[in-house]
Amino acid sequence: MAGKKIALFISHIYGEYQRNLSQGIIDKALEYGYQTEIYTTNDGEDLGGLTDTEKCLLELPVYSGLSGIIFASGTYSSPIFKKSISSLLKDTGLPVIEVNDTSHDFPNVTMDNNTMFSMITEHFITMHNARRIAYLGCKNEREISDIRLNIISDTMQKNALSFTEGDSYLCDESPEDYIKAVNCLTRNGENVPDAILCYNDRLAYELIITAENMGFNIPEDFGVSGCDNSAAGQNMVPPLTTISYPVYGLGQIAVDNLRNLIKGRDLSNTSVFAKVIYGGSCGCSHGGDKKVHFYSHALQNQIADLERSIIVTARTASLFDKVEDIEDSLDIMSENTDKIRGCTGFYLALSAGWNRLSDRILTLTASTDPESGDDDNAGDDMILYFAKRNGKRLPGCTFKGTELLPDLVLSDAENARIVSPIYHHGSSYGYVVLTFENDRIQYPFHLVQYLVNLSQLLNNLRNRKRSDAMVTHLEAIYFKDSLTGLLNKSGFDHYKDRFEAGLDPESEISVLYADMNGLKAINDTYGHDAGDFAIRILGQAISRAVGDEDTAGRIGGDEFVILIHGGAVRCEEIEKKIVSYLDNYRKLNPGKYEITASIGCASGIASPSFSLDTLIKEADSKMYEHKNRHPRN
Repeated sequence: MAGKKIALFISHIYGEYQRNLSQGIIDKALEYGYQTEIYTTNDGEDLGGLTDTEKCLLELPVYSGLSGIIFASGTYSSPIFKKSISSLLKDTGLPVIEVNDTSHDFPNVTMDNNTMFSMITEHFITMHNARRIAYLGCKNEREISDIRLNIISDTMQKNALSFTEGDSYLCDESPEDYIKAVNCLTRNGENVPDAILCYNDRLAYELIITAENMGFNIPEDFGVSGCDNSAAGQNMVPPLTTISYPVYGLGQIAVDNLRNLIKGRDLSNTSVFAKVIYGGSCGCSHGGDKKVHFYSHALQNQIADLERSIIVTARTASLFDKVEDIEDSLDIMSENTDKIRGCTGFYLALSAGWNRLSDRILTLTASTDPESGDDDNAGDDMILYFAKRNGKRLPGCTFKGTELLPDLVLSDAENARIVSPIYHHGSSYGYVVLTFENDRIQYPFHLVQYLVNLSQLLNNLRNRKRSDAMVTHLEAIYFKDSLTGLLNKSGFDHYKDRFEAGLDPESEISVLYADMNGLKAINDTYGHDAGDFAIRILGQAISRAVGDEDTAGRIGGDEFVILIHGGAVRCEEIEKKIVSYLDNYRKLNPGKYEITASIGCASGIASPSFSLDTLIKEADSKMYEHKNRHPRN
């Protein structure tokens, strides 16, 4: 499905700010006829060894098919990762609009909510006669936090009020640190400020709860304000004074500016202004008509959804742990896809070489791999392993990496696609593409857990393939006879037990026992190399005679045993094939000595009293009867 496309780079898309920003971008882009590809990660979160591999996100977009890019750099926690994206986007040569409240490398659309802190500060001073105002900052987002701190300090100075270093506190958001913050800003209750302005709503309502648990009353003892107009803050009693973000509009303006860049028009940086929402936490009167029970009901539903997602995640991890082949996991993926609310499309695309054995493993195991090659270089081919659209499974296929997905699997209604990389300890496995009903972003947080489970599944399958190759090689060393390629004594004893355990009741079983004739004479006359050669020829005769269901081994110097599924007739057929092979070899390769064998066969019926060892002894006895009847052998 060809069409104009733009890309959005954004982190933590399940967040409210990110979701609203993305929705504004999607809707405005669609007005201009653009599809939106959203590339999202969770940078800054500690996912163990998986965290470092989010850099593979940069390799996923097909840049040649894009008209432009929006970079929501303000959503990224890692300065290093943010810089990597910025550098790559510069190299593409594509038009880029950056959404960020601080520094930026491209034409910028910014949310000027920082100056609103000046308005809130003025509000406390003029409307509530505040003379000492404190600030609770966020240690984890210090860059923006410090900007807001400076705005408050400047506003205080303009009003001829002092603001000292002791009037601010950077909080790490732990329960213990909120207590320290209250004690610090209130000087242990001896110099309580008139107001505490908080970096965001989350810090504000945690501060209020902590302060009230310590005996303070809000806003009677001091007013509090936040920033970001969260549902939790607006459903407190009294409601929180805060700053409202026009985030959806911010996304729409970003698209407008990107379109101007695409058309080659001159463009200056754009600011979108927030507004102050005056609740009761600052001391203003407030309406008492809030239907808080609706919010409580929504919270209960969120908790129930979270509990269900934990159970689903645990069940999925358990089911994935038992999967031995990726094909066995597709039904589990299908079941999980049905649980993603509003999801109309779920596509899993992996690099063609995601499960290749490395050259090192191939060398160690002296084996070959149908997908052989450097496992860190998958080439251009991708494989669509799983695809489900509108509840229906679609067939998988191979496609070129110059496409995000094959055109044939996407519908015309899927204008917005969210792309998440598959986490991997080292390099990229591939990615997941999601689409949602009516292009409404509903990316739930538990999808992060699901992607981690999916990554672990793929990693387990890859490790299993490597382990299987090593086990096969070790079995060849430990269980195989190096001279004939048949099982050695250890291998034969191992598989003999499996053979006996797998017998069906009342099934016919046979044992063929073969012993080379005249080996000692060959060794004494022509040397042990000649004797080894003769043993190898007899081993070839046995290998050609048996079937895949039979078990054959060299259990001694010149002794061979074959365990056969079948009765006396089949045992005789195998005996004839061995003798015929040796006769033909002698005719085609007349030498100084003949290669012959004495053979004994014994047959029985599997039953509770059946003993395979007894049948082997019987075949051994018949072999010696054959040898005694032909003393020249």
